[in-house]
Amino acid sequence: MAVNVPTLRFLASRALWATRLSSLFTMQTACGYKLRFYPTAVSATMWCNPQFYAKDEQLLGEQLGTGDTFVDVGANIGTLTLAASRLVGPSGRVFAIEAHPRTVRYLRGNVRLNSASNVTVLHAAVGDHVGTVKFSNRRSDDQNSIASSGIEVPLATLDSMIIGLLPPASRIRLLKIDVEGFELFALRGADRVLERTDAVYFESWENHFQRFGYSTKDLLTLLRAHGFDCGVDDDHRSDNCENLLASRKSA
Repeated sequence: MAVNVPTLRFLASRALWATRLSSLFTMQTACGYKLRFYPTAVSATMWCNPQFYAKDEQLLGEQLGTGDTFVDVGANIGTLTLAASRLVGPSGRVFAIEAHPRTVRYLRGNVRLNSASNVTVLHAAVGDHVGTVKFSNRRSDDQNSIASSGIEVPLATLDSMIIGLLPPASRIRLLKIDVEGFELFALRGADRVLERTDAVYFESWENHFQRFGYSTKDLLTLLRAHGFDCGVDDDHRSDNCENLLASRKSA
């Protein structure tokens, strides 16, 4: 039986990942940035399907322009960080935040690979206070999250990390958050950041939220209290994993 090309590429990606020979390869994406094929789930996914993040990249293209500021919470190896870097240009700024120490090394490597001088990489999990926290260490690294056991990583608030790095009165055009269910706590530590943010793009999934004792409604209520239109009904529940965009209401 003939094996089709996508299947062969998938098998090759897993073999390269397992042997760690993958890091010898780089990928050129449709958005124009490059990724090194580090031994990670996201790298393997991009190797198999370079269009995997096309919808997210399209949204960034609609939201970001030259000179804008983008904050990427849960940046992983930098796919959206690097797409945003190209969109905002040398006069713009990108802050890429990643918790896992191994993944943040790969993120920094991809930033160097692209000579993305407008990107600032920050290493921390994001929550509602400053301290330390346990973080999972799964092979499927795109699913790592704050957990009851695992490796210890620094915990910080968005306000403590970002506000001091912004010029006075400057705006954050887009804040993206994908932290595997910890979104509510990340936003609770971001009062000052949210005051200066025009739009929030976030992963929403009831299953993830319930692991941390809250619901989709709690997250939407917080964003609405900060002046955002979430684009869904007040009683919306994310029964499937989805990405939502909350935009600041017009005055």
